[in-house]
Amino acid sequence: MYYLFILGKIIALSGPRIISYQVAKFFALLHYYLSKKDRNAVFYNLRPLVQKEKKRKEIARKVFINFAYYLTDFFCYSRLTRKFIKKYVSFQGLDSVDKAIKEKRGAILLTAHLGNYELGGAVMSLLGYPLSVVALPHLDLRTNNFFNKQRRRVGVDVIPTGAAIKRSIKVLNQGKLLALLGDRDFSHSGRKQKFFSRFAEIPRGAAFFAKKTGAVVIPTFLVREKKYNYRLIFEKEIKYNREDKNGEEDILKKYVSVLKKYLKKYPDQWYLFQKYWQ
Repeated sequence: MYYLFILGKIIALSGPRIISYQVAKFFALLHYYLSKKDRNAVFYNLRPLVQKEKKRKEIARKVFINFAYYLTDFFCYSRLTRKFIKKYVSFQGLDSVDKAIKEKRGAILLTAHLGNYELGGAVMSLLGYPLSVVALPHLDLRTNNFFNKQRRRVGVDVIPTGAAIKRSIKVLNQGKLLALLGDRDFSHSGRKQKFFSRFAEIPRGAAFFAKKTGAVVIPTFLVREKKYNYRLIFEKEIKYNREDKNGEEDILKKYVSVLKKYLKKYPDQWYLFQKYWQ
């Protein structure tokens, strides 16, 4: 995969964005038709979201295409500037983040494998927000270094999962921002939550850190609008209630409630290529 990422970066940077997207779409469709395993996993994950099979197949195809666009923009971080952000990214609810920064209480930006979560972190960092992200290391060291180099290129502080607890608590206690993915559990210590008509294991990291530090949880999503534009949305903050013995569970339930709304609205931007539901 490492050499494919290198090739993808070369292609993405070899021409204007409109051409890079066209090439990305070609390879996305190639991936869609040649990888039965990935295609079936996406079909499976979309079942609770999209009832009609014909529509589900149409959306699954778009998942592959949008994922290729996501990677294209990730590969082009060397071109990412404030001018690009002003032209292509709009904001909603940013005042909730500004409030948390001003009060120095820390905020957990809880997102998902939806839209362009990597670009969301890059945008916040380039705008001067003190952001750290917890990232699951890739098994291949070269691939892992490639992804982290791209993130650091735009000023994002990367926290590997092996050092996540201590460093994340430190970041939040300093009143900074911590970005986490909240839709898929990689630690095998998640909490089962009802999700549409199914159940899924939701990571408890955001709730744990909110309990430990008093930081607020802000569901955050960078979603694609039209083809080349994005909207970075910050939902209403979720606070940990210390008087509630089920405070962690309450945070997860509220996050799932918000996430469901976005998955229903943007099912073609949910990038999970492994079977998700229990």
